[in-house]
Amino acid sequence: MSAAPAPSTLLRPGPRLRVAWRLSAVLLLMVLQAVLGLADGGLYPERPWAVASFRANDLVTLLLAAPVLAVAMLAARRRESTAAVLVWLGMLHYGVYNYAYYAFGAAFSSVFLLHVAALVASIGAVLALATSLDAGRAARGVAGGTRARAVAAFTTLVGLALVAAWGGLSLRFALTGTLPANVMPPSAVHLVYAIDLSLLAPVFLVAGILLWRRQAWGAVLAVAVNASGAVYLTVLWVVGGFHADAGIPGSTWLSPVAVGSVLACLAAALTLLGHPHRELRRAVLPAAGVHAGA
Repeated sequence: MSAAPAPSTLLRPGPRLRVAWRLSAVLLLMVLQAVLGLADGGLYPERPWAVASFRANDLVTLLLAAPVLAVAMLAARRRESTAAVLVWLGMLHYGVYNYAYYAFGAAFSSVFLLHVAALVASIGAVLALATSLDAGRAARGVAGGTRARAVAAFTTLVGLALVAAWGGLSLRFALTGTLPANVMPPSAVHLVYAIDLSLLAPVFLVAGILLWRRQAWGAVLAVAVNASGAVYLTVLWVVGGFHADAGIPGSTWLSPVAVGSVLACLAAALTLLGHPHRELRRAVLPAAGVHAGA
């Protein structure tokens, strides 16, 4: 992983790309952290609901997030395609979002520095890979036309929903002092709102708006954030199951909202990466060299 791949049309060779490859070794930190979390039942000095949440997260990271990142990186190394590079970028975003919860939300433990290292490496890898990417060329492998419009609307609505929900509840608290009832403790509510409103909602909004405006970076970000979202929403799905097993009221393995959310983000990413219909093979942004299909 430490050596840069051969020059391509998608990734510009140079120091930043080499940094992206090296920092993407965060994959190893993800695997190590997840294995430790699952193997040591006492690793997280938390309340039962939080222990169940972190262990569910560790399971999805180990069995889904890390393998997807590894496959995307291997595929990009062998033959840099739009799908491989953008899923790689999306899984690095997963690392940033996911380990922000561990670094800032988990109680202080013996693996605190591992959480911080995973977060810092993910941030650096996202920046290095994004600045090595030729967005115009990458977007040529993303579907355009009505497919892109549909995904743009969906992606924008997800961002708006997060802002409306968490922002609205935060504004209500500012005006009335009323916290959401029957959910997490206030400290956890604050953490979720802060991370979602800073690391998730803006990315969905920017991706959706730019994709609607037929901008190359919109295509890039829409694939990445929906891929990231599909994996992290799987975490929330499994968290519900772990909560149910821990006897936490109102929890279930079969949440229609959780399952539907995973499938919606997955469908959005695959819609953009799937080969477009023949009638959609037209220019989306000719000036930037963006087309409906590769």
